[in-house]
Amino acid sequence: MAYQFDIFISYRRHEETLAWIKEHLRPLLELRVEQELNRKPSIYLDDQLESGTSWPASLAQALGSSRILLSLWSGNYPSSVWCMHELCHMLERERNAGMRTPACPQGLIVPAFIHDGDKFPAEFGHIQHFEIQKCFNVRMARNSPRAEELDSVLTKEALAITRCIQAAPPWQPGWTQQAADALFKQFYREAASQAQVPRFTSV
Repeated sequence: MAYQFDIFISYRRHEETLAWIKEHLRPLLELRVEQELNRKPSIYLDDQLESGTSWPASLAQALGSSRILLSLWSGNYPSSVWCMHELCHMLERERNAGMRTPACPQGLIVPAFIHDGDKFPAEFGHIQHFEIQKCFNVRMARNSPRAEELDSVLTKEALAITRCIQAAPPWQPGWTQQAADALFKQFYREAASQAQVPRFTSV
């Protein structure tokens, strides 16, 4: 196994946000990065989960085999333990690879603010971000001024995103297991806090 995805889109999950990503962000991101990368980028979005699979395992496999993480930052992003697991996984990978140093200023996390960038943690303030908050409208049309502005921003940022992709370290097989361990631990922690599954026997 090796890298399967160039970009892992991390966002606070909501049906409306997912629809905006699929309708507007992902197609334009794919187009503009392809122009800089000289090949079509592979982009992971969690709408690709297959029925019947274990979603923590599938998510971990995708995260562990992605070159970079595009973090769609919103005010409620840090309150999602799943989003923070995704972010911290890439931060640890950056640290182990010796990234964000004078010798290698690139990282593996690209924050894009879609809402309330004032809540972006100060400890991450050194990571350069870009803003698409004005373009984050779940009801906008494909040919609207907001869609045109989104395309303009992504056109401008595509080179920086591409450089992060190209700076990704060689893939390591342990990344998938590390992501799986963290996600399953959180899954079972949440499951344990819920009511027990009722028995359907008389025993």
